[in-house]
Amino acid sequence: MDVVAALGGMTFSFANTALLESIGIRKTLYVLAGASAVTLSIASALALPPRKYERRDTSIVHWRTFKEPLFASLFLVNFIHPLTLAVPMAFGPEFAESLGVGMTQASYLLAINSGVGIPSRLGAGALADKIGHQNTLLIATGIYVLATWALWLPSALTNNVKLYIGMSVCHGLVNGVFNTVMNSVQMALFGDEMYYPKNGAMTTVRGIGYVVGVPIAGAMVRRVTADELSGGDFMRPIVYVGALLTISLACLLNVRRLDAIQSGWRWVR
Repeated sequence: MDVVAALGGMTFSFANTALLESIGIRKTLYVLAGASAVTLSIASALALPPRKYERRDTSIVHWRTFKEPLFASLFLVNFIHPLTLAVPMAFGPEFAESLGVGMTQASYLLAINSGVGIPSRLGAGALADKIGHQNTLLIATGIYVLATWALWLPSALTNNVKLYIGMSVCHGLVNGVFNTVMNSVQMALFGDEMYYPKNGAMTTVRGIGYVVGVPIAGAMVRRVTADELSGGDFMRPIVYVGALLTISLACLLNVRRLDAIQSGWRWVR
């Protein structure tokens, strides 16, 4: 599913640009909304009925659970990380144009971001099976942190398109890892019995992060007309992303440490 999502992101970046240039913003939204309605209606009609399963624990996690250091650290990761995931793609075309790139070329950069995610999402699952889901998530988050501070921020400061291309490639490589491996990480940490109530709390806060992350970053972009935008106008949202990712990485390292204390140290986790 993640691979198909990346493929869709790559192709739609070109299709959306063509639609915007030919029919305008409003009619493009009509087309996209109509396509989504038709696709989802067909999927709903073809969906299989619920399967029979043994009764699971559906209780809501108690407040005292949030005092557990491992749960609290992972809870923060599930809120902080989604705040950042969509920001590079949501503002990618505008940021690229602020560096002097045309609209069509900006769509190419967005396609690169999605395109490199196609093989990387397949590779993420294989890598997780080999070195462990926690290790895979740590490596991917570390790459995202380094790319933000070492590539995206300097590209804004110097209006350097090549640095931003490097950032787009790095983000595309690791963008799908969080969604691919996080549930497996939580299953291993919480166990079968407590996975569903605890994962419910994680999924809830994760959804909040996905919803509010881009609007918060958008509010930080300097208020100027589109023609006057420069790379420096995106400084605050870039620092916002970098700071949050650094905190997320620290929390993941703490989860790794606490898990080692509880279950014993093993490289593959």
